[in-house]
Order: sequence, then C-alpha cells, then structure tokens
Amino acid sequence: MKHAAFLLFITLASLTACGTLRSPVETPDHDRSGEDINGDFPEAVYIKTRTQTFNTYHYYILYDGKIWYKDRGGKGESPWTLFQKTGLPQDPWAIGFNAPRRIVEISADADELAALSEEGGFYRFCFDLTIAHKNNVWLDRHGWPVEEQLFLDPRTAKNIAWALGKRNSQVLYYEDPFGNQHHNGAMEIATTYMLLEDGQEICYADTGLRSDFSRNYLGPERGAFKAVALSASASTMFVMNEAGEMYTRIADFDITGCDPMWFKYTYIPYTSELPGTNYFSNLTEWGLPSEDWRAQPRIPLDGKAALSRHITILQNGQGNGARELRVAGLNEEGETGYWTKAIFAGDWTFRAVPLYFSPGSLLPNTGRPGARGKTLDAAFSGYWWKGTEKEGGVVYEIPDFNILEGSCQLRITRGAEVCQATLYPVELWTYHKRDFLPGRTGRPKMFLLTLSFEKNALTGLSNNFAAFIRKRFLKNDKKLFHYTLTAKNNFCLIRDSDQGDSLIFLADGTIPDNFLEFNKTGYVNFEQETARYNSAELCIKTQQLNAHDIRGKIFLNKKFQDQLKAKIIALEQEKLLAFSVNFGYLPLDGIIRASPLQFVDVPKIYTMTRFGAKIVLQNSSDTWFFANIEGWVYQKFIDLLDLRIACYTELAKDLGRRREAVSLPPWYTEDLGGYWNLGGFPRAIQGSFFSPQIHRKEELPAVLTLRLPETAEPAFGWYLAAGASPSHTLFIDPGQSARTIYKRRGKSPAEQPLVIDCTLYINPASFTGPEKTIVEQSLKPFVFPNQEGIKARIIFDGENFEIQEYPAAHSNKTIFRGRAVL
Repeated sequence: MKHAAFLLFITLASLTACGTLRSPVETPDHDRSGEDINGDFPEAVYIKTRTQTFNTYHYYILYDGKIWYKDRGGKGESPWTLFQKTGLPQDPWAIGFNAPRRIVEISADADELAALSEEGGFYRFCFDLTIAHKNNVWLDRHGWPVEEQLFLDPRTAKNIAWALGKRNSQVLYYEDPFGNQHHNGAMEIATTYMLLEDGQEICYADTGLRSDFSRNYLGPERGAFKAVALSASASTMFVMNEAGEMYTRIADFDITGCDPMWFKYTYIPYTSELPGTNYFSNLTEWGLPSEDWRAQPRIPLDGKAALSRHITILQNGQGNGARELRVAGLNEEGETGYWTKAIFAGDWTFRAVPLYFSPGSLLPNTGRPGARGKTLDAAFSGYWWKGTEKEGGVVYEIPDFNILEGSCQLRITRGAEVCQATLYPVELWTYHKRDFLPGRTGRPKMFLLTLSFEKNALTGLSNNFAAFIRKRFLKNDKKLFHYTLTAKNNFCLIRDSDQGDSLIFLADGTIPDNFLEFNKTGYVNFEQETARYNSAELCIKTQQLNAHDIRGKIFLNKKFQDQLKAKIIALEQEKLLAFSVNFGYLPLDGIIRASPLQFVDVPKIYTMTRFGAKIVLQNSSDTWFFANIEGWVYQKFIDLLDLRIACYTELAKDLGRRREAVSLPPWYTEDLGGYWNLGGFPRAIQGSFFSPQIHRKEELPAVLTLRLPETAEPAFGWYLAAGASPSHTLFIDPGQSARTIYKRRGKSPAEQPLVIDCTLYINPASFTGPEKTIVEQSLKPFVFPNQEGIKARIIFDGENFEIQEYPAAHSNKTIFRGRAVL
C-alpha cells in the first residue's frame, strides 16, 4: 500500500539493497535440516523454503545463522558468498539500527530479500531503485505513518509458513476480475503473508501499513481449508493441504479494495481500452470484489510418485498469469524433483532435480480429501435504529459474516417477505497500532461497505415492501463504500453515510440485540488486563503467605499499574496523532475540493480526495472513542490496584509484627460490584423519581434493581434497572466510591450514612411506558447541553436511599428518593 495519501504528496520511506562479491571460500558440510531440501550450498535453489530461497537476481541460503548468495541466470558458475560480506543485516549509517545476532529464516521475491532474526524481527533488502525507497541498503523498520520494526507476535510465532510476495515493475500490471489491466504505477507493494498454526488463517503485513500482522485474508472455502504449506510471489498466494489439494489467490491491500485514497475502484463491470503496459491504466477503476481462491488441478500420482510439503510460486513475466507453480516430490519412478505448471494451465509436468527430503516431508497419498476445520462465519440479526428509536416490523440478518474478510449476505425480512442483498466489506485503513486480533480481542474492526442487489431482487415482493427497499437501500446499489461497518465477533453495526443518526445493529445472540443497552465497555473487551488483574501472581488466594511473599505481590501490582499508566500515555499520544492527521489533511482536502485541483488526477489528487475525508474522520472518531473507553477502564484497574496495594501493605506490616496467619479484611474486595455490597447498598430500592423542573411536581414511582453485567471482567460500574424495564435505565460510574467505601473499614450506613459522588449515564432504551416517562421527564432534564452524564451524589443511611444532582444546577436537586427493599 502506498499511503502518501494522507498528506497527499508525501512518499513512503525506504526499502533496501545490495552487496559486492567476496573471494570464494570453502564451506564445510553441515547437518541438513528439513528445510535444506536443495542440498548444502547447492548448484541452484529450485524450491523455496525457510532457509533456501531466490529472487530475480540471486539464490540465497542460510548457513550458521548467516545469509549466503550466488547469482542465478545465464552467467555461468558463480561461488556461494556471504551476502554483504557479513551475511547479516547491517547499516552503520542508520541511527539506532537493530543489528541481529543470527538470521534464522529467509524469503525472497522479485528484487527483494527478507530476513527473520532469532529475536523475531524482520529485515528487508531491495535491489531496484524506486521513488519509494533507496536501493542496496538493509532496512530494519518500515510502515506508515510511523516506521517501526516488524516482529512476530505470540500468534504468528507458531506459524506453519511465511513468504514475501512483491508486486512491482517486474510483473508490471494487474488484471482485475472484469479483465481490465492496470499498470502497477511508479510505486510497489511488498506483502509478508503468514499461514498460522491452524492452517486455516492467513494474516499479513504490508510495508505501507503499521508494522504488525493485524490484518487477515480468509482462506479457501471460507476458511475451512486446512493448509500445510504456503508460498507467495507478486501478491499471489499458493497453498496446499495434506491431501495435495491446492488453491491460489492474488490479493494484497490494494487489490482487495482497501486503498481508495490511492486507487479508484468499482463494483460495476466495464471494459477498459488501456493495456497494462500503459501507465495511465493505473488510473482506471479497479474492479471489485477481488478474485476469490482458485482451485488448482490435482497432481496425478502413479507408481512411486509422491508430493512433499514444500511448494513454490514464482513470477516469470508480466500480468496475473505470469506465475509458475512448483510442488517438490517424486515422480512415478521415484526420482526427486518438482511438479510444475503455469498458474492458469491445466496439466502438471515433472522436472527431475536433486532434492533431499527429510522424514515426514512427503505427504501420504491416501486419495481422500484433506481435513476441513470450522470457519469463523457467524450469524447476526437485529434492527434499524434512528437515534434512540428502534424500528419495528423489519428484521435484518447476516447469516455468514466473517470477521477476517469476505462478502456476506444481508436478508431483510418483513413478515413472510424476504429481500436479499450482498455486502462487500473491505477493511478500513487505520493509522493506530492494533491488537493482533482486532475484532476478536480489543477493539472492533472498521470496514468500508458496499451493498449490491441482483437484478431480480424485488421480484415477488409486495408493492409496499418493494417501495420500502427502493427508498432505503436500492438507491445505493453498488454505490462504492457508501456504508461503514464496525464489527466484532459478536456484533456488527452498519451506518449509512447519508443518515448519520441511523444504523443497523445486529448481534449473534450472546449479547442483546438492543443497541442502546450496550454499555460503552461492551465495544472493547479487556481479557488480558482482567486475566492479569485476577492472576494468582498478583492476588492473595491463600492464607499461607509470609511478609516477603506479600511484598513480592505488592511489587508486581505496582509494576502492572505502571504498565497500565504507560498504556494511558500511549492512548493520549494516539489521540494526538489523530488530531495531527486531521489538522494536516482536512484543511488541504477542503481547499482542493473548492478548487479546480479536484479534477486533477496526475498526480492522484482526485482519487485521494474521493474518500480521504471519510477515512480520516472515521479513523479520528474511532481513535478518540476507543482510546477514551480504554483509558477509562485502565484507570479503573489502576484505582482498584491502589486499594489492593494499600490493603496488602497493611497485611505485610501486620505479618511483620509476627502474626502467624494472613486474611483479607472484610472491608476489602477485588471489584466494584463487591464494593456495592460492602457499602451496604441494597439490591432493590422502592421510591420515586422527581422532575427537576419547578412546574412539574409529580413523582414517578419506580423500583430500582441492581444488575451487574454477566461477564468475566470486573464490573466497571453499577447498573440500575427501573421497574419492569428489560434493560438498565442508569449506569453509575462510581468515581472514587470504592476508595470511599474501603476507608470506612466496614462501618455500616446505619452507623454513619454513606455518601458517594458519582456520574449517572442514561440508557434511553425503555420499552414500557413508566420507564420511558422516567427517562424523558426526570433524567434527561438533568443532562445539560453537550454533557453526557449527570454529576450526582448518592446518600444512604441503611434505610433511606437518595440520588441528588451534585453540584446542584436545578432548584429541585433530588433525582430519586426511596427505601431499601428487603
């Protein structure tokens, strides 16, 4: 991807480069690993593995943690030589270059060599000079807008295979699904593809994105296919399973439609007259959706023939069809070599070459299909919301949404009538650093979304329902990226660009389909922080501890606090980045749109401004919203850790006075839900809400019931449901209430009234008359303009429970008054 886009004319920094030959050296034999199938310092590398590979210019091997290379092509015999004299990535002129001790894996394609260090860091070296980077220099970092080194994460460290695939001037052009050719332009795209441990999921890193593996491709057969091998070249993936079934797919960030600030796209078929050799074909619309996985014909295995786990794809010309597939194995006579064919050809042929297979490399020839796994396809259903009102009568369903990628169906049902459309989500470019499982842990994933109807979609529908579909949806048929989609593994939220206050909210049944009931922590989960907070390493879960043990736990809790504080600082920096991107892009975008520059597309001013503001604003909104949620929750953890540290410190002092056993005091608990109970608050309170307006004297009777969320995470606040409402009416952010209750050291409200300051947040989703009246007449008037919550004070004396506006801005400051229900 090439995101000069944000500042419109900034090019991406750097890839990298070459070295000189040294004198021939003698190299001793070494134990051949399962990856060295071409032999020790072979005459040629025929099959790419983790330790032996090639690109347009050279063969490469790893020996003793260093990279060796020799020329390939018609230049006669050349010796194996240490690459760049040392065989290790280095750049003495680069400040802070992270020089590795050893290289453990390599991959290469086109003009590029990639290396992986034993520390899990990636390095890149490019031979061809482009406007995007210098050549013949090692790089230890890349990415945009922040350059960082790419590292394996806990998920990718257990990969089955990884491969570099590079699409540049050598392959020259791409052919879209409509058959139109598009010149690759003056830039290039280098993608590192990673086949994960289950063989079903493929994630990838791109030099123009943030340096991580947080993006995914859906594997063959909606992800059910379980591959045992992966290779890549010129943005084309090649995978094979244990039964020898094979698929290929051309896909990168640009091709799949994720880069509308650099390329024009369309879902409407058309024919272009420009050939891919013409640079201006880069400016024509690239057809979507991008190519799906293509099943490759099976290799016939007779006699002693067998396939191995080692496969290779290589680019050998221009266009999508310029790819050769190779599968290492044996022919019917038992000779070693590889089966080969062009990617779009039908028949395989065998070429005998010296290869060396370790035990287990050859696949069993059972003649049966390979194993399949479960997919991540999920079924969602829900409703259309306009502001706080849910539309009744029409149900929306997505039976096959996949959080990784891929199209899915949208069913719109009213009574017995059903209208079906196809949704095409493409992942939204984002500049913030993400969890490596976005949409499954941490934050939701953001998509641009296009809706498509078949020509006969309205056939058989009543006139009334057909008119409804036309007015709401059909007018946006195939309108590029008209919608946005926010999704996690248990919900998705679809917004119409023309209707900012409306959305479709769908859930998978594990959470309510009531969008307004969704409290703000529901958008993000905090499994890692929760697991750490509740871990035996940090908590006292036994009485058999001494003072030294407790001091150790205090130290670890303080360390955890520091980590959370560092995360809050990082979130503030993230918001600052969002502000700076907005400030840098939006004014310029506005100037361009108001001037003739908007019609200029060489350079790509028109293309970059079509969706630039939408992407920038969506990123900014996403960043601020989730950073505020995460920062709020991290602070709750920090506050609870303060109380834990204070309690443990007292216990350590008591043990220092030679006490034999340790027990937690009755005024301490681990979560906010527990502090509600420790404070003596009742679970139900019967009373009345009051209007803050002087001319409205009536009381609104209600029973408030405490409802804590059913989740493994600690409660970050308290939920009160009014009357028969199926959802909570109030969410109470308790502020420092836990500290207030802890410091009372078990004193009951009857002994001393409990007074806590907090913030009330209203859930306006009340579907019965009384609760809706409470929200409209009593609660909402307390919310000042541009203020999200109500600053309040709760007073409880063991019997009487009162919620007051605090500090008071209305003459009638009482919000609710009642008595505990036994």
